[in-house]
Amino acid sequence: MRLFLSETFFDAVFKLPKKIQDKVVSFQRKFRENHTSAGIHLEPITQFKNSTLRTARIDDNYRVIVGVLDGENYSLLYVGDHEDAYRWGINKRFVWNEHTQACQLITIEEKQEEIAVPKVQTDNETTIFEGITEEKLLKIGVPEEVIARVLKIKSLDDLDLLEPILPVDAYENIFNIMDGENIDSIIATIEEGQVKENEDKLLSDNNKRRFVEITDDDALQRIIEQGMDKWQIFLHPSQRKLVNAEYKGTMKVSGGAGTGKTIAALHRLKYLCENPNANVLFTTYTKTLSINIADSIEKLGVPKNKFTLNNIDRVLLDTAEKYKVKEGYKVLDYSGDEESLKLWREVLETEVTEFDEQFLYDEYIDVIVYFGNKDAKQYMMQPRVGRTKALSRKQRIGIWKLVEKYNALKQERRVVDRLELFNETTNYLNENNIHPYTNVIADEFQDFSNPELKFLRALVAEGKNDLFLTGDPIQRIYNGRKINFGAAGINVRGVRSRKLKINYRTTEPIKRVAVGVVKGVDYDDMDGGKESTNGYVSLIHEGVAPQYKIVDDANSEVQQVVEWMKECLDSNIKLSEICIAAPSMNLLKEMQSRLHHDGTDYRVLKGTQKQGCSNGVDLCTFHSLKGLEYRVVILMGVNERNLPSKATEGYPFSGMDKVAQKEYLSSKRSLLYVAITRARQLVYMVGFGEPSGLLDVVK
Repeated sequence: MRLFLSETFFDAVFKLPKKIQDKVVSFQRKFRENHTSAGIHLEPITQFKNSTLRTARIDDNYRVIVGVLDGENYSLLYVGDHEDAYRWGINKRFVWNEHTQACQLITIEEKQEEIAVPKVQTDNETTIFEGITEEKLLKIGVPEEVIARVLKIKSLDDLDLLEPILPVDAYENIFNIMDGENIDSIIATIEEGQVKENEDKLLSDNNKRRFVEITDDDALQRIIEQGMDKWQIFLHPSQRKLVNAEYKGTMKVSGGAGTGKTIAALHRLKYLCENPNANVLFTTYTKTLSINIADSIEKLGVPKNKFTLNNIDRVLLDTAEKYKVKEGYKVLDYSGDEESLKLWREVLETEVTEFDEQFLYDEYIDVIVYFGNKDAKQYMMQPRVGRTKALSRKQRIGIWKLVEKYNALKQERRVVDRLELFNETTNYLNENNIHPYTNVIADEFQDFSNPELKFLRALVAEGKNDLFLTGDPIQRIYNGRKINFGAAGINVRGVRSRKLKINYRTTEPIKRVAVGVVKGVDYDDMDGGKESTNGYVSLIHEGVAPQYKIVDDANSEVQQVVEWMKECLDSNIKLSEICIAAPSMNLLKEMQSRLHHDGTDYRVLKGTQKQGCSNGVDLCTFHSLKGLEYRVVILMGVNERNLPSKATEGYPFSGMDKVAQKEYLSSKRSLLYVAITRARQLVYMVGFGEPSGLLDVVK
């Protein structure tokens, strides 16, 4: 006898009281030992509409719903009190789908309500699936009895009517087709998730998406005691395929917020660390994100001696120190740019030029250092896209002479700019053929710059499973960070690039608003193409649409937040499950004062620092929300000034060229997109003044 654990059972067991969870563990052990035992009470229920379902007794009040594939294969589908369990199972059908090689849970309708079809169809009234064969619909998991209704779908509203009776996998596939994906491509992906001939079909990647085998008596107890998250156990076939694969070189994984990119990276780390010779680097851009990831790695049980986890700057400093690159030098940028500007002012004291220290500093960092220009000739030929002022050849020659004096002064003072240290350390590694790691995993690749990507490339030798990069170009919230994988020496073209589309975090209403913020804007995929939002689908279809209110003034804004918080608390949402965020900490000062006055517990998040009560509501900037998630997110300062939808003649656009303006606006869209998608259940947005045009989607 084999026993499987379903995703629906996993969700249900964590809602039970601890003493009942213990009884469930005991039941599971007894079931595996002898499922025919009289004490199990495995019985069919006459009220159930499907003969493959059974109930089993936990105690006098609690029941487990068990799915029976055959006499040797069983699945725990649900657990709850007697009434709840019976209500859940009464209209469910548990089947094996041979087309997809996966178990399915199907809801049986009491009364089918056919989708209305006009008696006469015009060319503009064609259905989405016109011309698609029933055979292909079967192959993507659509139950035979629902095919006729699927063929009549003309809109997302039609699909929503069918959602309650469709298996989850079928719904996902239909949505993706409606979003532009080719059905043959979906079928190919499903076939890739199937096992080879004579292999165990129950262990196909498609089935393991929602059903995992319990192979020992303590498995369920470990899941409960460790408080495992679903991502530790259930992986979508698209994720599992990425994680457990051998690559000839680099793999780039992109996808929208909440699509499981970091989860794939974490499981990839575990997979790579199974190699006895593994020395894997897991890195990301900020220190905060690396700290958050540490907890997840520990949950997966990855051997600590097999990997290094650090943010990219820490990796740089450790590597430079180890190989004595710029030994004894101070990195200027870590204490702000004032020290660099001071040096530029010293240079200008003896030189006559039309340029000030800020322009020269930006030109040096954003062009010369960023693109690794080593001499005047390279600088003469270097495009300066995004810089606000065009330069003649004569001006460039003059600037390079100033750069040489600036570098001489830095050498004398034994200081180095941050990106300059990246370049020099990269050059040292490449020139000496030194590659400290067997594999490198980099999360949130969109936050890196080209010098940082080149550094990553140098940390590991080119070859099998060298780089695994995960990120989302649409979440590029740091303005001015232009990157290109090809220019950094990283080949991710063609088969070396994959995209995840299933949203595991936010509800469909939240996802639609977030995607609406960035819809219709061209985002660079960082390798010469465009990133698309097409195909993103949420697994959580129910939910409340985000709210957006414009109020009269700052006091009214604070009061509105207080009222929303009260609504949340009245709905049994804890303070610690709520985050209040704004574009800057300055915009949160009045909110902080109000919370203090009301005696409401709160915690302020600044980088890696967390000040205040851990059981209170969190306060942070939109940028600090990156990598976090909450049940409820309340966004303040949401107006056209802080989150502009178009350029104006005033601040901050007056000193920018059109390219810089476009990048600035794009980064603000991305920032709002990131902030909205941190919420699992509810999003509230408020501001005063002119409403942000980015949120026309919720008006």
